[in-house]
Amino acid sequence: MAQPEVGARQDSTGTLGYIDFPRDVTAQTRENAYAAYNQLAVQRVKAIGFNFSATDYLNSAGIGLIISLVEDATTAGRKVFAYGLNSHNRKLFRMVGLTERLTLVADESEMQSKAAPPTVVAETAVEDAAPPAATDAPEVQAKAAPPVEKTDA
Repeated sequence: MAQPEVGARQDSTGTLGYIDFPRDVTAQTRENAYAAYNQLAVQRVKAIGFNFSATDYLNSAGIGLIISLVEDATTAGRKVFAYGLNSHNRKLFRMVGLTERLTLVADESEMQSKAAPPTVVAETAVEDAAPPAATDAPEVQAKAAPPVEKTDA
């Protein structure tokens, strides 16, 4: 029996990876799914999206495969997302606890927005700013706590 094709791809930045699962996710999918995952791991992607938009059938071995992939990815510090799930498989992911380890999103676009690191707004220096105003308050210096004396009781 031929192994189902599993695709691996990256976004243009190289930080997001995608695994495209076939119509049937079963024990026969394992080898190709791990080959796809390892390809993305070598590229050091920060987040992986599991694309199930072509998937109609997911049996217990397929669920086991997904659990193993999620565990490997989260252990390696990667964020994991899943999208394209039909309503039955979405419910199945919730029942087996996968939604505690990965984030369900509607599509690839939502994954990209949720996987993006938060934007940091840099403070800009103003060259003509006035120096801080002097205050009449005395300068306070930090002091170390005094040592605790032992007493024999």
